[in-house]
Amino acid sequence: MQEDPLPVAYFTAMLHRRLAAGIGLCGLVLTACSSAPAAPTALEDSPQPVVTSEGGGGAAPGTSTTGGTTSGGTGTGGSTTGGIVSTGSGGGTTSGAAGSTSGTSGTTGAPVDTSSVHLFTPAEDRLGITPTSLYMCAHAALTYAKAFKTRVQDLNVFWTAINTEQHGIFGRKVAVDYFNDNYTAADAHTAATQCIAKKPFMMLGGIGFDQIPTVRNDAEKTHTLYLHHTATINGSAGLKYSFSELPTVERTGQAFAQLALSKFKGKKIGILKRDSPDWEPGVTAFMAMAKAKGLNVVDQEKAAVNAGNYTSQITNLRNRGAQVVWIWLNALESTEVVEQMKAQAWSPNLMVFPFNLTSQTLGSDAMSPPMDGVAMYPAFSYGDYSGPFAAYADDMKQFEAQYAKYDGGSNGPDLKGIAGDLLFLNWVAQKALYKQLLLCGKDCTRNRFVEVLQHYDKVPISSGCPVDFVHGDHHHGGQDLTFMQTYNSPSGKVNWRETKQCVGPA
Repeated sequence: MQEDPLPVAYFTAMLHRRLAAGIGLCGLVLTACSSAPAAPTALEDSPQPVVTSEGGGGAAPGTSTTGGTTSGGTGTGGSTTGGIVSTGSGGGTTSGAAGSTSGTSGTTGAPVDTSSVHLFTPAEDRLGITPTSLYMCAHAALTYAKAFKTRVQDLNVFWTAINTEQHGIFGRKVAVDYFNDNYTAADAHTAATQCIAKKPFMMLGGIGFDQIPTVRNDAEKTHTLYLHHTATINGSAGLKYSFSELPTVERTGQAFAQLALSKFKGKKIGILKRDSPDWEPGVTAFMAMAKAKGLNVVDQEKAAVNAGNYTSQITNLRNRGAQVVWIWLNALESTEVVEQMKAQAWSPNLMVFPFNLTSQTLGSDAMSPPMDGVAMYPAFSYGDYSGPFAAYADDMKQFEAQYAKYDGGSNGPDLKGIAGDLLFLNWVAQKALYKQLLLCGKDCTRNRFVEVLQHYDKVPISSGCPVDFVHGDHHHGGQDLTFMQTYNSPSGKVNWRETKQCVGPA
């Protein structure tokens, strides 16, 4: 018998934390109601003026410029005019629009003076942006799209909604192309080179610890604005052009140790890790906390990239008495490992990156016992707005509605299946970026956008965690990760749900 999602006391405390972090009116409604209000099907409440003339210039929205991609995307019109912390103010200032507050200090509703950033020369400052267009490109592991049952055109639904319903951002139609980095550093360099050659306003970096460090160096050499996913902080010192809104690899490893402390202290822990210098700093951070807090780590096993067969590592971990195994591998590799464990009739507690690809592929095996995970993205379970999902059901409902409107039909992705959570994490990242581009204003340039980032301290969307570029090195904005566990969802699938949202450093 599956237990209730979360104790009422915890759920209430989590909602209060979201309210304190500045979610605003929607969070207030959720506190009072058993479910979130119905999501709008259109982006209704954006502060930008509706522009009826479309004009030309730049990459044409909705068409491919390279790599067979289309622009588009779904999004919510919910905008934020707060979230910019004025510097040199000597303390808490008043909050911005809509009664929102920033995470650690006050915000101002008006755009800040962005004249202090001169990262880009005048010739570089307006690359990729015209009065009628905004062009970005990304490197991503398109190689694995088939495994997740997605297509490239499924990735841009947010921007399609912005272009269709809001006529773009301040009249600029958004176009995004994707280049396959094949989940390797060498191919990421090639993909980044292709992307940079298109002279984008910004280059985006998808999931991939091994790819991003290489591309950071490419961005530095070419003076390309680069906003990327999780990567090591090691190797980033002195880099001027790269930014990330998510926790580092090191912080993620520490968060797995925090999960182990909260659930498995006193048990014997084994580690199965990817043999990569770009992953190892996470293990180093885990072990530092393990030593300081008394976790009992009995074995560390390395696995080559895409090893396929993990028999020897599983045997060693089992023989050394591991009761809990932290699988520090990607989702496809982790799924193979668990399948091979179950084939050997071994079912230890498991800590993994939580993707529905793994849980749905394993089915009941992912519930015996339930698996635990740590993520830098929110959980998604189609149509379930109960329990921990209620706090961001507005995002979930709008995501589902926009995909039905712009990417539905027989050829559209199955959001109930393994594509759902991957597309949702992509969608929420685009929605957060959209809100920051709104803050950049109608006169946005690359220098202005960097100024927006470096003064940003806010929870951008209801499904997100705090982003704070103000109180660190101004290039890494994320510290919080989310704990999850597998559960039997109402759809009949074994999915993931959050057990503790936005966990900060110990």
